[in-house]
Amino acid sequence: MTNPTATAQTFTAQTFSALPPIRMETSGAANPLRSVLVTVFVLKLAIAAFLIATVSLAPPVSANAHYTTLASN
Repeated sequence: MTNPTATAQTFTAQTFSALPPIRMETSGAANPLRSVLVTVFVLKLAIAAFLIATVSLAPPVSANAHYTTLASN
């Protein structure tokens, strides 16, 4: 059984001109501390890379005499 009121209705097709225009969302003001955050992260990475490079190039502090003799030859 079909509903006679549903079949009797006429549906109008929407055209593109009837649709509202698509607008780009305007983003709010960017956070003013974002540049500070990025700068801090970059500095942390640079300092970490420097410290890792320094430690990897440093000689061992408690090197046995056998190792220091081999290293000097």
